Amino acid sequence: MAKAPIEIVSPDVSEKDMQDEVNARTCKAGYTTRYGEPTYSTKIMTTVPCGKTKLNVWPRDPITGELLDD
Repeated sequence: MAKAPIEIVSPDVSEKDMQDEVNARTCKAGYTTRYGEPTYSTKIMTTVPCGKTKLNVWPRDPITGELLDD
């Protein structure tokens, strides 16, 4: 006969208490903040807040494309 699975969490624990415990453990491990949010930025941050981005700021020869000496 197969044994019944062992319950890790008792059934009388509320969902809020369980979520608080999970947040505390993941925060201690360094995976999240104590509120359960990720510790890294989830949005892509750009270095140029507005306007057109310059991809090449070095002067180049228009024909060969090589860098010009000053």
